[in-house]
Amino acid sequence: MLFNIQHRTHYTYSQPVRLSPQKLRFFPRCDGSQRVVAHQLNISPAPQGQNEHLDLEGNHVTQVWFDGETQYFEIEVSMQVQTLRKNAFDFLLAPETMRLPISHNQDAICARAYLERGWADDAVTVFAAELSLGVNRDTLRFLDRLNRYLHDEFIQIHRHSGAPQAPAFTLRTRRGACRDLAVLFVDCCRAEGLAARFASGYQKGDLQRDRRDLHAWPEVYLRGAGWRGWDPTHGYMLADTHVTIAAAADAQDTLPVSGVFVGGSASSVLDFSVQIQVADS
Repeated sequence: MLFNIQHRTHYTYSQPVRLSPQKLRFFPRCDGSQRVVAHQLNISPAPQGQNEHLDLEGNHVTQVWFDGETQYFEIEVSMQVQTLRKNAFDFLLAPETMRLPISHNQDAICARAYLERGWADDAVTVFAAELSLGVNRDTLRFLDRLNRYLHDEFIQIHRHSGAPQAPAFTLRTRRGACRDLAVLFVDCCRAEGLAARFASGYQKGDLQRDRRDLHAWPEVYLRGAGWRGWDPTHGYMLADTHVTIAAAADAQDTLPVSGVFVGGSASSVLDFSVQIQVADS
């Protein structure tokens, strides 16, 4: 599929402020599942300096810094991205990956961050174990069952701001935004020895909706397949319907804008708009 995406982010401040160096994540990942055809980033006020680099997770980061004061900060990005994966199951799993738990003796150092549970809770551990035992510890069946359960049994809500909920809270309340379901999915995977991470970007979704937003979903590392995405918000495994901007062990490392402002008692108001057009390619 060929995605044409326009994303505008606008911060307004109640009084003049100084912006700290800002980290921007608006450039799609370039891997075997997608490629960037065109990309343009406009920043206002114009930064004094700009640096492009990859972070430890392989995400493209644009670091910008400013001189003087401002009462607004605006980021406009326009991109064209082609998604390449037609078949979500175009892989052959390594034999040792087919059943849980998976040994990480060969990749322990690389996998460590994606196995650590920052919110380890007995309720989530038991929940994941019951799902795993229910499918005789078959890896792909576990992932499918977890994905479908979160989609079918949880109430999906919209929260335009705020950090993800703790996995145990989402499990207990049976409700959450896409980022909350993604964090719970990741924690359940890690409880069963699966390396998993948080991904953020855009989805095809309902192209007729007036209001679009960034989307979040989990990705799981499977030896023989690499990183693969599931979307509990929609209940299916990902192929070519999503554009990944950033992916990381910790959700905060995928934020599109990271930075602060200094200005006494100044407050800020965020406004954004996302437009997405999709064509078959």
